[in-house]
Amino acid sequence: MTESYVLDKKCPKCFGLGKTVNPTRKKLIVVEKKLPGKQDNPSLIVCTECNGTGMLLPTEVKELLEYILS
Repeated sequence: MTESYVLDKKCPKCFGLGKTVNPTRKKLIVVEKKLPGKQDNPSLIVCTECNGTGMLLPTEVKELLEYILS
């Protein structure tokens, strides 16, 4: 028997990974050399839709949280 939970909705933008392709990059380079320090233009960035969690909250839960926190 498969149980599905309301809160387990995967993000459609990142497919539940929490990261998306950087729109400023021309193409995604699968193998990159590890350079010391920060990269100026990383291939993958944190998903703006789910804030890197990979899961989306239903609208009812978002509205409830906004009401409680306001």
